[in-house]
Amino acid sequence: MEKDLENIVGMIVQNFADAHPRVRWAAINTVGQMSTDFGPGLQTKLHGVVLPALVTVMDDGCNRVQAHAAAAVINFCEHCDRTILKPYLQGLLTKLHGLLLRDVRRVQEQAVTAVASVADVAEDYFAPFYDAFMPGLKGLLQSAQGKDHRMLRGKAMECISLIGVAVGKERFGPDAKEVMEILITTQTSALEPDDPQVSFLLQACARICKCLGGDFKPYLPFVIPPLLDSAQIDPELHVTDADEDDGAGEEEGMESVTVAIRGQGNKRITIRTSALEEKATACSMLHSYASELKGGFLPYVQEVARILVPLIKFHYMDDVRTASMMAMPELLQSAVIALQEGEPGASVVLIQQLKDFMFAPIMQQLEKEPDVETLTCMLQSVSEVISQGEVPTPEEGADPNAAAAAAAAALTPPQQQQCTQVLCKLVTESVERRAERAKAQEEEEPDEEEEEQIAGEAEREEILISNVVECVGTFMKAHHSAYLPIFEEQMAQIVMAMLQPSAIDSDRSAALCVFDDLIEHCSADGGAERYIASLLPFYLQYSQDANTEVRQAAVYGIGVLAEFGKAFLGEAEQQQCAQAMIQVMEAPEAWFEDNATASDNAVSALGKLCKLSDNIAAAAFPRWLKVLPLSADKSEAILVHGQLAAFVEASNVHLLGAQHERLPEIIIVFGQILGTDAIDEELTTRVVHLLKQVHQGLPHILQGLPTHPSFAKLDEVQRKALEAAISG
Repeated sequence: MEKDLENIVGMIVQNFADAHPRVRWAAINTVGQMSTDFGPGLQTKLHGVVLPALVTVMDDGCNRVQAHAAAAVINFCEHCDRTILKPYLQGLLTKLHGLLLRDVRRVQEQAVTAVASVADVAEDYFAPFYDAFMPGLKGLLQSAQGKDHRMLRGKAMECISLIGVAVGKERFGPDAKEVMEILITTQTSALEPDDPQVSFLLQACARICKCLGGDFKPYLPFVIPPLLDSAQIDPELHVTDADEDDGAGEEEGMESVTVAIRGQGNKRITIRTSALEEKATACSMLHSYASELKGGFLPYVQEVARILVPLIKFHYMDDVRTASMMAMPELLQSAVIALQEGEPGASVVLIQQLKDFMFAPIMQQLEKEPDVETLTCMLQSVSEVISQGEVPTPEEGADPNAAAAAAAAALTPPQQQQCTQVLCKLVTESVERRAERAKAQEEEEPDEEEEEQIAGEAEREEILISNVVECVGTFMKAHHSAYLPIFEEQMAQIVMAMLQPSAIDSDRSAALCVFDDLIEHCSADGGAERYIASLLPFYLQYSQDANTEVRQAAVYGIGVLAEFGKAFLGEAEQQQCAQAMIQVMEAPEAWFEDNATASDNAVSALGKLCKLSDNIAAAAFPRWLKVLPLSADKSEAILVHGQLAAFVEASNVHLLGAQHERLPEIIIVFGQILGTDAIDEELTTRVVHLLKQVHQGLPHILQGLPTHPSFAKLDEVQRKALEAAISG
């Protein structure tokens, strides 16, 4: 397939030089579409074919072809990694800069968007080209006047803001004030309702806020009030029974849809779509500003909450409900952080009032939400609301204000109980929906299209259950064992049923995740102790399960047990766990792509068990070391490589060997991870320090390294990185 794609693209690209401009245009259009349809594989394999060809055809004598070449760059960037793009930036941006200087609106519009796409992908790689583009783009905002140039101005706004995010506040800051003055002038110039600049302007301001952070606060009085007005805009909706036909849907600018409203049946909604879209965009932008400005958004928190909380129940557009719900944790967090930072007007009372004001409407909508996908998004926000009540530990720099803010944001026991009841109801309803679909499939065999629909519905139900589990885990993280009485009264029986071997794979995985959180967050105060004996057999059994997700949740849980529940594990249980982890990581298909993440987690768990027991360490370390380095699960990889460094720092004889005979193998592992995403900055510093210690104290180890059997695992780049770390 890859070879076929390469041949096809190669043949199409040859037509970039065809004598007829329509053929050239069609060839470019095809490559652009293929970049979307076959990305990111096409970008990874064929960048050397596509990008040089697009750069060359930007010199085409036909304006339409030039514009389309820039448009194809936009398609290519959709699925492109910045490291792939980097070698082509000079040539690509030079040509795009030339197109921007053309006084041809169609060409300029596509070139501006292409530059924006390149900047979005390239990020800080774009910095060397900043001075070449920013003056001209600001010039477009000032000079491209008239109705025909509204789209060009809008795209220039988009491009400037994306470049600002790409290069960062330090570089963009000096230009940001001038740009914002232009945008504010544009916003206050009585734009027509259909002016495309409106949408571009809103998005650009939000991106500039993301770039400037707290320095954006002076502009809030200009950008927030219009958004509040738009969020309250009347979409002129009319609701009738679905079988009625009053002709309202035929009115210009109006659109009719039929929706299911729980408890009311099917209703026909006639609504002004442009107003509806404006409302959704405003809600999304308000969420964005609260998210970016944190405590600095406090002056607007109450007013935004007053407007957005009722919109959580806005029946007539999913995007409005979703954006409004997503804003809830951000508004609460703004008030919490404002109190922590001593912002004027921040108080415990404000946090409590805000939390209580949004809580009941959130619960009501969770029970009534008809769309599973929207419900899933809402649950993510609920989890974030719950997390605001987590009291920071002293190690995290907690102070009295932080503790008071968290306590004020925490859901009260009655609220926790009500929320858990709703979560239980959502799980029960999901189970019922799955049962109904299964029964329908038994009664009538679905066709291919119906099977795809059923598979999609099943996937959405799995994600829904996963998000319910996330909420329960967040309760445990925030409230520890104090939450367990509520969990045991309402949720434990449901989760235990999901844990049984007769349950479907996704339910067993979800149940394991609940108990993983319980052990992690409720062990320190003893709440998890009574669960360990009954859970351990499930963990051991499911660590060998055929389903990867079940197996991963189980082996991760054993790692959690070793780290947090170790006080409740005897030597025999520790040995059982270690043997199970060895079986996972040494299984014949352990390191196949689909299994590698679960195997990474098993390696991590075994490392934790080695720390608990010298007997386990003596037997397991040689086998543990043999499977390093890890790469599939990046977070676990960094954790395990940190374990390795810690054991070396402690001169663990079981790992190093009595005569340091395993030290060369360890150094080779370090060589394989240096400069990769399997190691972070802090760990890199530790590893380099260890290598220098070996260089100083055991130079013969390094001298003999090239003759070690595992040395061949290092490629030339890795060998140079290792040498640089040792000698640098």
